[in-house]
Amino acid sequence: MCGICGIYKRTSHDELIGSVHTMLDAMRYRGPDQQGFHVFNHCAIGVNRLSIIDMKTGDQPIHNEDNSIWIVYNGEIYNYQLLRKELASKGHLFYTNTDTEVIIHLYEQYGIEGFEKLNGMFAFAVYDEKQEKLILTRDRIGIKPLYYSLPDGLVFASEMKTLLAMKHNAYKLNLSGIAQYLSYDYTPAPNTMVNGIFKLMPGMCLIKDKGTMYEKQFVNNRVNAYLEVKNDGQSENEIAGQLGEILSEAVKDQMAADVPVGIFLSGGIDSSAIAYFASKIKPDINSFSISFEEPSFDESTYARLMSDKLGLKHYSKVFTCGLFKELFHHLIDFMDEPIADPSIIPTYALSKLAGKQVKVVLSGEGGDEMFAGYPTYTAHKFASLYNSLPGILRKGMIEPLIKLLPVSDKNLSFDFIAKRFVSSSSLQAVRRHTQWMGGFAYQELSLLLRKELFRSIEDSLYQPVKELIEYTKGLSDPETANIMDIVMYLPDDLLVKIDRATMAASIESRVPLLDNRVIRFSKALPFEYKLKGMTHKYILKKLMKDKLPDSIINRKKKGFGIPLTKWLRHDFRHEAEMLLSKDSVESIGVFNYPYISRLLQEHIRGSRDNRKKLWPIIVLVKWLQRYRYTV
Repeated sequence: MCGICGIYKRTSHDELIGSVHTMLDAMRYRGPDQQGFHVFNHCAIGVNRLSIIDMKTGDQPIHNEDNSIWIVYNGEIYNYQLLRKELASKGHLFYTNTDTEVIIHLYEQYGIEGFEKLNGMFAFAVYDEKQEKLILTRDRIGIKPLYYSLPDGLVFASEMKTLLAMKHNAYKLNLSGIAQYLSYDYTPAPNTMVNGIFKLMPGMCLIKDKGTMYEKQFVNNRVNAYLEVKNDGQSENEIAGQLGEILSEAVKDQMAADVPVGIFLSGGIDSSAIAYFASKIKPDINSFSISFEEPSFDESTYARLMSDKLGLKHYSKVFTCGLFKELFHHLIDFMDEPIADPSIIPTYALSKLAGKQVKVVLSGEGGDEMFAGYPTYTAHKFASLYNSLPGILRKGMIEPLIKLLPVSDKNLSFDFIAKRFVSSSSLQAVRRHTQWMGGFAYQELSLLLRKELFRSIEDSLYQPVKELIEYTKGLSDPETANIMDIVMYLPDDLLVKIDRATMAASIESRVPLLDNRVIRFSKALPFEYKLKGMTHKYILKKLMKDKLPDSIINRKKKGFGIPLTKWLRHDFRHEAEMLLSKDSVESIGVFNYPYISRLLQEHIRGSRDNRKKLWPIIVLVKWLQRYRYTV
């Protein structure tokens, strides 16, 4: 795992070197083991390397036989040994044992189309010196990040702040990106919160070829790629058996490393399934979990149950509000683009815990998306039934009663779920899902943002979901929501979270449930095998039924939540009041302070649970204090 960067610009040799050094220094923690760069006529590329495979000869950048093609690379290719044999049989010569070098020869042999053969997580830059061509590439699901900027030449890096380090004062806030962040809890790609900086979309190449620049897909990974449902008449047992073979191979391949490997183990079915297959390969593998003092948030009992059953060496840490406050202020340095997912903070604590023992961790990210694990999918089913009730019953009786429910600070409390359900149940599926999962609805944003700013961005608010609305016509609401999570929430929130948290601790995360073979299996799986009646992850549960305890298979999903409702009222109240003070908010020049003050006071009094609105603002204000932009 590494941090990569580079610049393509017709300028002096010294400026190219200086630019790369500045960017590498801004993300040294992503690769503390080795730093390298190479300069060409109009291009320079650099890398900070975290050594995982081929510790002796794997230093980057890496080149082909005649030094005409070079690469810097962040990621892991799990099928590189097979590709290496194929390429060697065609005459390619290798001077390292790395997966990195395979990519260069794959490009030599097949061009950009060859990248479709890669099974792994990756973001890389290939420079073809003979053609003066720079090719930026990101994996098919968006596991590894890649940002680029075009104000003056092409500049790219693994993290946005690396680009900001070069010309911080030249960048301004992207108001549409801010509005989208406040709506979705993240900024959907390719947009960012800074003007002139973009995220490369998953499955895409960005090609700078002398005087031209263009994008090209190396694999179809947009919405329509998830609409191909095939059913070849296999029985449920045969399908479950096929999934078992795929998961076993995926875990085995992703455990390959020249350094110690461990597991993030929550005790949910995803991480438990990974632990089960990993224990068959390495019985005493290390596992790691976070516990909470508040029972409704704590999963440590299940994590300990699984580690004991499988004989794993288990490590756990209690996550307190004191630790939350400490890491929040520290982690903002690594959150170069904010996400309003508070679980990034305990994930960072978990990564620091694991980093004392291992350099690679297997994580369960992607299981909820590949196998429809979120309770919101069931809620979409109920929404259709609820909307069929007479309006006088819904508006005149049910909803007034729900509003009277007392506010609870428990995890996934009934009042929180019920109030959120009725707030958006009547909307079209994509917009309903946006408001259930995100922070601010359209009408609320008009109160939060200054009027002139809201008018300038309101047309762009739903731009990221227009394609989804078009392509998912005719699908059920749960399936629509599932596709939305795969192409937006997964790459732009969850995978950002796990990347930033683990990289901040200088360890590598791997996600077996997003192996190419699992993705292909999920695409071809009829949705009824993912969500059958009220049973989420139906086919995965069928597979694991005789392999995991029933208490793991049948347990209610908690998610990796934290007691934010309670902490904002008590232990974290002072920090919240300072960050959301009149001076602090008005100095930004974006928000209406009276509305924010009302949200905070309602929450402190306990009359409303406003954590889903307050937390995105708190993170954004803290981020703006750290990275000072102009509007």
